[in-house]
Amino acid sequence: MLCRRHTSKERTDRGRGPASILFMSLIVFAGAHCKRRPAEPTKPVTKRGAFFSIEHKEKANPLDYFPLAVGNKWTYASTDKTGVNGSSKSVVTIKWITEHVITAEYDIPEGKVFLGKFIPRDVRYDYPPDANETRLPWSRDTPFGGGPAGLFCAKNYLVAGNYVFSLPDQWWDAAAKGLSASYREQSPWATPQLFFPLDGASCWSDRVTEERDYQAALLFEGGKGPAPNPSTHYWHVNEREDVEVPYGKVRDAVNLTYTGGGIATEWFKEGLGFVKATFIHGGSYDEWETTLVDFTPAQAAK
Repeated sequence: MLCRRHTSKERTDRGRGPASILFMSLIVFAGAHCKRRPAEPTKPVTKRGAFFSIEHKEKANPLDYFPLAVGNKWTYASTDKTGVNGSSKSVVTIKWITEHVITAEYDIPEGKVFLGKFIPRDVRYDYPPDANETRLPWSRDTPFGGGPAGLFCAKNYLVAGNYVFSLPDQWWDAAAKGLSASYREQSPWATPQLFFPLDGASCWSDRVTEERDYQAALLFEGGKGPAPNPSTHYWHVNEREDVEVPYGKVRDAVNLTYTGGGIATEWFKEGLGFVKATFIHGGSYDEWETTLVDFTPAQAAK
């Protein structure tokens, strides 16, 4: 489990009180110094005071951090390396450029929806000598199926509360200009793309998973049941880092990691958006990298 580390003073200050049992249990079971839930606070939970995102009590507007205005455009360079039949001995390499443009904004009862489009270009394929067309349907036909980086950059977004969710086309009812019935049914299991402020919680997952682990933590704190282990299927907030990408050197980008089917790593910079992302598949050979080439705000494009 990858979580933000406290300074020695923070560990000393936060290690006292009834909830220290829960804190120590997370260290034992997860192998890292992570934020813990304080014992029923008498004042609101402050910034950097929550472990799960559902514990964070302060409201934040994601649009103060993620510039999703209509007309904003990001340009990304992506490289995907996929092993033929899952093998690393024969690898298909695909490189391409994708422009992601926000095209529309809608106010709905749940929050705001931002629709977008992907414009892929400059696609280049590098097939190994022993590859053939019958063995490469995915690599040939769907290099952009998940967006410019597969996991991290969504075509459409739903901004709800402190969260930003990916919104696939099939979950948006264009005629009704609202969320589809299928999305409403599945929403408790939807993992947010982002939670703001990014320094406000150590990790987040879908609502059902977080509630389950949160209740398990409370029981464990009371001496009942095992400690939760929020490792896989959680986004974890790590240290800020400087990132070199074609766009330039981006300072103090937030490092995020997700484990589930592989390891995804993202770097996000407030006011700019996603800067870089990598993914390494946990089974068959598949890995990609996407980097920011350019960001053009709508007003600059006019």
